[in-house]
Amino acid sequence: MRFILAFFALLIFPNFAAAASLEDDTQRYIKIFSGEKKLHSDAADTFSWMGLSDTRLFDIVERLLLEDAAAARDNRSERNRVARYIRSLGFSGQAKYEPTINKFLGDPPYERFARAALQDLPDYNKWNPIISNRSSFDPKFSDDVNRVANMLRSDDLLLLCVGAKRVYFDSKEDVLLELLARQLRANYARSDLNDRDRSDCVAWAAKALGSSKNDKYVALLQEVGEKATDRTVVKHAKDALGKYYGVRN
Repeated sequence: MRFILAFFALLIFPNFAAAASLEDDTQRYIKIFSGEKKLHSDAADTFSWMGLSDTRLFDIVERLLLEDAAAARDNRSERNRVARYIRSLGFSGQAKYEPTINKFLGDPPYERFARAALQDLPDYNKWNPIISNRSSFDPKFSDDVNRVANMLRSDDLLLLCVGAKRVYFDSKEDVLLELLARQLRANYARSDLNDRDRSDCVAWAAKALGSSKNDKYVALLQEVGEKATDRTVVKHAKDALGKYYGVRN
């Protein structure tokens, strides 16, 4: 559940997808978080796939968090906004924000968000440079599609999971489906899928690929359903075949 809410934000903030450079992205977000707070929650929900780490931006988020946390406790909407600031610091991947996040451990309204942010920090320290690497961007595609493609080219299964969820919830471009199929084919028979996070990520790849409803991938999903040894992966491959293609064993 670490990322699911964030994937719906693209439907609300579709114009976040395109910029000329990483600096343009950073400046756009600095402008947002220097402005009306009613826009902050939706913007914060996109950080999980933007690949941003610039402290000029996240210092603003940190300041807002520390200024507003106490006053927001008794207002659900405001409390949710502050909770997103906490998650945003995790998505920054910047270790300098760990002491600030730690302040909210043991604080009931915010503790679960702080724990998630602390879990995210080391992952996004590795992932943000991969997600935002514009040297691999193809100008034929939107920035958002290129970011997802960067995720799906990675050999990090947990980052693959973020990319698979982006495909499932939003992006069904052929280039992404092909990358996802390649990753599913390469990973479904791994011997280390006894780890729940790893098996869930491969299962998400099957689920996302099936959601494309592209007949091209039926044979691969059948192969996964028949040959994968992890039960979660098998279940999601078979569920995808049944739900999207009417193929049932």
